[in-house]
Amino acid sequence: MRRGISDTVIKTVKRPVFKILMIGLIVRIILMPLFTHSVDVGFWALVIQHIEAGAGLYDIYGYWYTPVWGYVLGMMSGVLNLLGITEYGRFFAEALIVETFDMIQTATITTLQFNVIIKIPMLISDILVGYLIYKMIFERTRDEKKATYGFALWFLCPLVIHTSAMHGTFDSIAVLFMVLSVYALYKGRYFLAGASLAVAILTKLFPAYIIFAMVAFIAMKHKGDKTFWKRLGMAALGLCFMALLIYVPQIIDGTIMESLRMVTWRAEGISPPLDISGDDPLRSLFGASLGLPYLLQPFIMVLAAVLAYRAYKKSDGTNDDKVFFSCLLITTAIIFAAPINMAYLLVVLPFLIFFIVMFNKRFMVPYAVLCIAPFLKIFTEYYFLMSVAAYTNLIDMGNLISLLEWLDTSMIFGVNTFSVVLIGYLAVQYVAIWLIIYYWIKHERGSGTND
Repeated sequence: MRRGISDTVIKTVKRPVFKILMIGLIVRIILMPLFTHSVDVGFWALVIQHIEAGAGLYDIYGYWYTPVWGYVLGMMSGVLNLLGITEYGRFFAEALIVETFDMIQTATITTLQFNVIIKIPMLISDILVGYLIYKMIFERTRDEKKATYGFALWFLCPLVIHTSAMHGTFDSIAVLFMVLSVYALYKGRYFLAGASLAVAILTKLFPAYIIFAMVAFIAMKHKGDKTFWKRLGMAALGLCFMALLIYVPQIIDGTIMESLRMVTWRAEGISPPLDISGDDPLRSLFGASLGLPYLLQPFIMVLAAVLAYRAYKKSDGTNDDKVFFSCLLITTAIIFAAPINMAYLLVVLPFLIFFIVMFNKRFMVPYAVLCIAPFLKIFTEYYFLMSVAAYTNLIDMGNLISLLEWLDTSMIFGVNTFSVVLIGYLAVQYVAIWLIIYYWIKHERGSGTND
């Protein structure tokens, strides 16, 4: 029996997918303590401290997110206490000058231990999303190489690594439940599909747009079938049940509108009350543009519904997978057709990967362009090293602040170095999204093949 277990372990270790998993884990483990978005992760520490003091999630000024991430932070509070980690960060007077720079920064810097622990949910989500991508591709193709390729495109993607291991934001959690909802739909688990989608939407709102495509897929599978409404009803019941379950605390304390504050502020074209515009004209343009994607959402919502109906009409019972994934890809791409936060683009990535591996290799072009953006962005993110400078001797705090001052200095017409690189990586991701749309149009016209 021991020999059998040993042989299984050896076979697993030799599989390419295991090697890719190990490479991705090693990269993340190295990056997690070294690079951290000091403002975002610092705020996660503040939220945890308020929760530990007995405050409600929306008693905390500045928590503008829907509830799921707050619940995860509450869970991580228990993990931190279990590990005996009680210090989450400190105020460093010598770093106070960074709060005057155009780039959002803070002199309250989180510890290396906290940075690592708080990113563990994102690390787990990255692995599980990769597993679902692998499983879905393998179940459709029975090709281990293709499934491994799909896993690699996700787990080694610079955009995914940057978002989870460096930035420390929770978009991959939303992506996990979004992909799980699609997988459950394929398996005929309609209640689970709806419930998973509710968790995705109430983590980050963007997965809501795939509702139309999911309804279209159920209709494809049950054309001429009287069970369509029953299946759709089960999915809707799952979505409503899970949304209600998540929102029970907000219903009790009357903070439902507070939980939607991010949407209402952005829809008005206003950034949350952290001024990022400054005196730099490019930064002012960027600050104003943050509201644009939200202002376009009613139009995009209608377009998503039209695309889903088109997919339904195009399906013939033999091409449902291809039509469905095509609809998912274009639906998630059009959400971000205007410049927006790079981390949000994780929503598009799984469907782009499915399309590359299963339907059209030419979509590697926008994927490759999308991978460039994090490398450009890192040139503005020296402040990601604040924790290393504060708690180790690897980087001198004074030298790091001097580097940040250089980023903040004017170049010409009041535009500083930081803004130039910022607009550069925004332009790259903007090009990537429009390349997806361009290749999708070519593919739909029949000129794209998976050769």
